[in-house]
Amino acid sequence: MTEPRWSQRAHALRSAATSAAPVSTPAGPYAAPCAPWSHHAAELAVPLADGLERWEENPTTWGMVQDRLMVRLLPGIFVPPDLLGSAVQRALALGCAVGERLQSHHVVAGPSAAWVFLGGDPPERAELLSPAHRGSIPGATVRTARLHPREVETIGGAPVTSPLRTAADLLRFAPDHVARPSLRRLVEGGYVSVSSIRWHLAGLDRYPGVGAARARIDELLHEAPRAA
Repeated sequence: MTEPRWSQRAHALRSAATSAAPVSTPAGPYAAPCAPWSHHAAELAVPLADGLERWEENPTTWGMVQDRLMVRLLPGIFVPPDLLGSAVQRALALGCAVGERLQSHHVVAGPSAAWVFLGGDPPERAELLSPAHRGSIPGATVRTARLHPREVETIGGAPVTSPLRTAADLLRFAPDHVARPSLRRLVEGGYVSVSSIRWHLAGLDRYPGVGAARARIDELLHEAPRAA
């Protein structure tokens, strides 16, 4: 059987002494990947953790990402694209990339949640929500927020903001070039409707960024269907 193209390139990368030196993090998968989320997530995450690659970021690794031979999840942490074919795999791959810094209260959110639902390229910076005011993750944005249970879905044992909450947070915090394509795909894919987003934002008085979010809907979604 012919070895996958990404694997051939990965082997070439490993054998080139000047290409991509290993990063300082330990080799191999994290212990009990995604276990802080749930036992179910930990069980499903094992093959994803085994597929993670940790390399320095340099022209060679950037070229592999541009050629879609590898996907960059966090700085220095990459995974073959064939391990990201489903929402479950994408959510758990991100948890594996966060590794030992992952907490049970971390919820995949914003552009990262949109990526979990929609696929495509992951955001340059991962995004998580947490009720705690402590902790940081290199290469990720961790926002402090309280979430109603209906605003969180469990995907493969991993907590992810619902499409409706995800759309609202994209409007509240994400720049136009990030928010616009994800919002339109969420609407066009039937995950949310424009009217439901308006209704959700109407109930978020005194939340940061809500006023701007309400004003951005027409600009970012004027071509999207407005089904109820």
